[in-house]
Amino acid sequence: MSSRVFHILAQKGGTVITVSADDPILDVATTLARHNIGGAPVLDPDGRLVGLVSEKGIVHALSQRGADISTLMAKDVMTRDMPTATPDDSIYDVACRMTYSRNRHVPIMENGKLVGLVSIGDIVKLRAENAEQEARELQNYVTGTDHAGVQFPNDAPPVPSGGKEG
Repeated sequence: MSSRVFHILAQKGGTVITVSADDPILDVATTLARHNIGGAPVLDPDGRLVGLVSEKGIVHALSQRGADISTLMAKDVMTRDMPTATPDDSIYDVACRMTYSRNRHVPIMENGKLVGLVSIGDIVKLRAENAEQEARELQNYVTGTDHAGVQFPNDAPPVPSGGKEG
């Protein structure tokens, strides 16, 4: 079973930190820092997704304008052309979209509404947890500890040599 976006959304909970297109960039940076996140979806006044603002975009603006970015708004530094995904999309597909678009965040949409945001860090965390679980299961299988609670009947027929039952 391949992991899906909804697995990550379930771990993260239902809160999505968003900003408005007209929010001053310094307020956006404060929001990102306060919530320890690297990006946030940008919504218009009707709550529609119009972009994504990220640390990367803010750094780019700093490199272009110098230290004076205080007059910029989220809409001035946001990415407008970004991939999106749905809760049913595979984690692999979302990771590929991130790689090819060079975005570290993908908004998750369902029926035209923003329902989440997945970051590359979320994907790495899920993949690491899955790998750890698989390693535990394999170790338990090899050592036989996955059958620790199973009682085998005393009168079970022996398995003939060669490993095949007769």
